[in-house]
Amino acid sequence: MDIEFHYYITYLICKRAGFTNSEAKIIAYSSQFVDDNSMIFEINKDTAEYYSNYISQTMNILKPKAKLFRIYPIFHFIPGDPLSPTTYRADGKLHWLNTTPNSENAQRIFNAALGTNNIYRIGIAIHSYADTWAHQNFIGYYDSFNSMSGILETGIPDIGHADAQHNPDWPGLVWKDKRLLGNLKRVSNKNRFIEAATTIMESLWYHNSKEPDELEENKNELIKDLGTAIAERDQTNDLQDERIERYIKLSETSNYGDETLKKYDEEEWFDETVNENVRGLRDKSDMYVSRWDPFTDVYTWKDPANYQSTNWYKFQEAVKSHQNDAEEILKQKTFIKLEMDVNTY
Repeated sequence: MDIEFHYYITYLICKRAGFTNSEAKIIAYSSQFVDDNSMIFEINKDTAEYYSNYISQTMNILKPKAKLFRIYPIFHFIPGDPLSPTTYRADGKLHWLNTTPNSENAQRIFNAALGTNNIYRIGIAIHSYADTWAHQNFIGYYDSFNSMSGILETGIPDIGHADAQHNPDWPGLVWKDKRLLGNLKRVSNKNRFIEAATTIMESLWYHNSKEPDELEENKNELIKDLGTAIAERDQTNDLQDERIERYIKLSETSNYGDETLKKYDEEEWFDETVNENVRGLRDKSDMYVSRWDPFTDVYTWKDPANYQSTNWYKFQEAVKSHQNDAEEILKQKTFIKLEMDVNTY
């Protein structure tokens, strides 16, 4: 999934499920920021206020296996049920790390976040939970299991859905996963995304102790609204801007908060919190270019006395606790089957 689901649709889900406007905004921003939190910062280095974050995404799929394994199965490709009927393949292969929608592991990780009542954790968990629908039948690791085996894909590393490129992430796309059997080959992202949205909304509805008798009506209205907003088939994603405008229009209606949801700005939380002293090339602008830059940018807190109350800091702490909890859950059911220790990968 991309920004459409992780930010805009997530906001609409949260509003339908009873969160306030401010809570829904933080949850939605946290959900999308999982994909943009791809750089480690050292802030106020060599002082009492020193801080370093964890990353929840990497744009470099050639990172060492250890770093990939700490990111992808935790935040983007939660291992599910390898025997699920959604996994049936023409070659008969199965894999214990295969992502499957709404799996037991995904539910446990999501429920662990809900149990904290930490809205930053909830946003992060919604991201990884939703991705079990979009990223189904891929694993967050190097493996030929991910291979789409086409001419164009032969030179792409078999990590996650790299071979499938953006196919799993665009809401309006209908595509073929030729690895699968029969009717499973035809994939409608719109159907997958709406199923994810209603399942997440139901969990949030009960989390917020909303009236059970009103759930089905609200789910049906969400299905109708998202169906209209995603609208027609879009094989090239050229209509994304139009869809985003429709999500924003929905946010202005009474069912979704009566307030215009502003467009996502991945720099917002960081810029509110951290001073950036650029030395040479800007490290944040192009990490591939700046790695050849002999100068390192300097980062300091804008308010050293209150940085722990900022959205950026709270999100980063939530990333750390989410990773710890998810690792423990996956060790109990999945990693133990493969005799895997995440600390050694």
